[in-house]
Amino acid sequence: MRIGWSPPKPMYVKLNTDGAYKDKQVAGCGGVIRGSQGEWIGGFAKNVGLCSAFIAELWGVLEGLRYVHRLGFKKVELNIDSEAVVRVIQNRRSNSSMGSSVMKQIWRFMEMDWIIEISHVYREANKCAGAMANIGCCLDYEVVYYNACPSQLAETYAADLLGITTPRFISL
Repeated sequence: MRIGWSPPKPMYVKLNTDGAYKDKQVAGCGGVIRGSQGEWIGGFAKNVGLCSAFIAELWGVLEGLRYVHRLGFKKVELNIDSEAVVRVIQNRRSNSSMGSSVMKQIWRFMEMDWIIEISHVYREANKCAGAMANIGCCLDYEVVYYNACPSQLAETYAADLLGITTPRFISL
């Protein structure tokens, strides 16, 4: 199959989030909010210290939901490239205590007065969020917000807007 980013349906924004874990030393999270034409609404990145990739992914979701909520959007398509994180959020339970406080905060956001549709996407459809998470690995612990696409993402963002896809082998 060919996989690529797709815009949200009309009246929705799309929030792509990701986490990164580098050299067993540092983790970061990040994400991008885009409109129905693919327009950049905002991006964010944050260093989350030393933790697992799973916890970094959870931090990405939490910071992304905080950002979208602060911007006032009421209809959100949330795309995450970790099936485990999608499952934990949708099932509202986890077999692990790791990240429980972050998960509880995410679940509280999910209960607010807005529509959040959560979907798993392959990492080929989540490249901009992945790049933001990598930026997060190099930052301090404060969230950094990007009103415009950072230069490090310009090519990836342009490829998404053009509908460029990446091949991926998927077993059926």
